[in-house]
Amino acid sequence: MSDQDGFDVRLAARFEQEHRHVSADAFVASTMRKVRAGRRRREVIHTGVRAAALVAVVLASPWLIAGVAYLNAALESSLSWTMGQPVAWSLGVLAVLVVLAKRVRSR
Repeated sequence: MSDQDGFDVRLAARFEQEHRHVSADAFVASTMRKVRAGRRRREVIHTGVRAAALVAVVLASPWLIAGVAYLNAALESSLSWTMGQPVAWSLGVLAVLVVLAKRVRSR
């Protein structure tokens, strides 16, 4: 009998033994404490990031409101300018046709 056969027999005998429950020793307890601390730390960090984002949005709201007002004025100006331009309407129709042609061709 070779050494490999003896190893297989010993391995099979080892698996046939009753499985033992791992006791809660110091290593397992300290590892679980570290895992719990990591989870708590991650939760605190996520909550802090959310709160910081909310505070940043509140502090930036005057600039955001002014920016939206500026964009609305610019959009209204550009739309009122293009309403009387037949060339702008022609270019818009051409752009829509190009997009539709590309979508049909991609299928």
